[in-house]
Amino acid sequence: MDAEPERRLDVTDRTLSSVSVSESERLKFAKQILMGLALLCTFAMAAYACYPENPALAQMFELVKIGAFPLVTLVISFYFTNGARK
Repeated sequence: MDAEPERRLDVTDRTLSSVSVSESERLKFAKQILMGLALLCTFAMAAYACYPENPALAQMFELVKIGAFPLVTLVISFYFTNGARK
């Protein structure tokens, strides 16, 4: 079998453009993240409430309780501050 020759990619001649994100786009992105997390948490809690004996749902509920709620509060405190700066 013939070995395929090694290919090299030269990226030195490529230009990189910077990306700017406006405040309204950041806020929209934060709202989308929070909505997704809210739907996931609601589904996990409702499923666990309907079938508490299911071990997979119990673990999913614990993950939401321990992992998702602190993440949500972190996102809320970062993106939705009261605007008071020192």
